[in-house]
Amino acid sequence: MNKISGLYRIVNKTNGKFYIGSSNNIHGRVLSHFAYLKRNKHCNDHLQNAWNKYGKDNFTFEIYRTCEPPNLLIEEQKELDCWIGKDECYNMNKNADRLVGIGEKRERWIVDKIIKANTGKKRTTEQNKQMSLIKTGIKFKPETIEKMKNRKSSFENIKKAYTANIGRIYTDDHRKNISNSIKSKKITRSDVLKQKIKETVMKSIKNGYGVRCKLKGKHEEIKRLYLSKKYNQKQISTMYNVKPTSIYRLLKRLGVK
Repeated sequence: MNKISGLYRIVNKTNGKFYIGSSNNIHGRVLSHFAYLKRNKHCNDHLQNAWNKYGKDNFTFEIYRTCEPPNLLIEEQKELDCWIGKDECYNMNKNADRLVGIGEKRERWIVDKIIKANTGKKRTTEQNKQMSLIKTGIKFKPETIEKMKNRKSSFENIKKAYTANIGRIYTDDHRKNISNSIKSKKITRSDVLKQKIKETVMKSIKNGYGVRCKLKGKHEEIKRLYLSKKYNQKQISTMYNVKPTSIYRLLKRLGVK
């Protein structure tokens, strides 16, 4: 097959949206696009998500316009200037000669476009099944798994997740699903250790911070009672409704022997 130089478009037959690009070998370039899309590794997330949602049978390509290789980027840039940012266009890079950097953050207008496109959308059972099949079999490296296990949740993320659920109303079906998922979950050794740690922390809070609150501002009074030799540590602990060991530790901190 002879190489064709020019502009091409990958078109979604369902809604008419398209991705536009240029190459001095259009057929080879489009085959490369489709190969990455089938493996769920395309650099354009917008196009990849659409492919996952609608399926490969709903996408086709067309030769948009032929031109000489030296003019490819010039002609592609003209099209991008015309279409970029519009709902019909899947392209995310504004510059024809600009490569996507690894770990690069999306520009704000791209984020807004994705949010707008997904707001209020509900996937069908078939779409969920298709996306599940695409993700099935993806394996992470051992070091990646370790990083995911050991990653720390920041205070801001925990606070955000907590506040997002305040006042949330669950439907009966939702409650039933949560209950069933908890019942069917197998209790591992890690879960037991976490529960023990939680109980220990709660106990320390109850016995530690609670005692501090009860004895707050009464240190000198307790010291004076003990030094008067009319009351022992056990009697003082009964008066203040705390354990004798708490009185002992307090007197020790105050330098009383």
